[in-house]
Amino acid sequence: MITWTSKSPLAALAMLTLSACEGGQGFSFGGRAATPEKPLLQTALAGGAVQVVPPQGYCIDPKSLKRRFALMARCDALGLPDVVSAAPRGILTLALIEAEAEAPLPTPQQVAEAAGLSQLQEAGSIEGASIFVAQGPAPAEGMSPRHWRGMARIGGHVASVTLYGAPQSRAISEEGRALVAELIQQSRNKSATPADAGS
Repeated sequence: MITWTSKSPLAALAMLTLSACEGGQGFSFGGRAATPEKPLLQTALAGGAVQVVPPQGYCIDPKSLKRRFALMARCDALGLPDVVSAAPRGILTLALIEAEAEAPLPTPQQVAEAAGLSQLQEAGSIEGASIFVAQGPAPAEGMSPRHWRGMARIGGHVASVTLYGAPQSRAISEEGRALVAELIQQSRNKSATPADAGS
């Protein structure tokens, strides 16, 4: 089991990055055919410790789910055309590792070093979380290498959130930051622990 401690941040961050890549394999940006499995509006990860609640207009792809990973996209892109949304079109991921209560969140600089990111620009923080934009390898054709990232403590775990969109899309503008913040805040509210509040 990988556990986040202040002494081994890069190993834990590398694990988050690998989990996100593995979980996102095979997803084609720009939509996909409807599947028998209905997209979800909420799901539990890590044995129920973390409740993942997507931002408005987004759903969880049930085929992406692993114990500590979920992929989200606009509900209409996941086969629910009747769900009308003005949300920017993009792909959100959330990956988890367990965290010791006293371990600080990794900094944007540590995340950038572990994931091979460049052109890092911090975009402020919400309580107990950091959000920033950076440049890095795009996970699929048609996505911009510029993307949003967030780090937060959720349900006793450290969560790494990423948001990718097409070049010049609203998802990589300030609207993307709002999506990352909404995912973090809603998920924390549903799976709050005393440790989360003090992060």
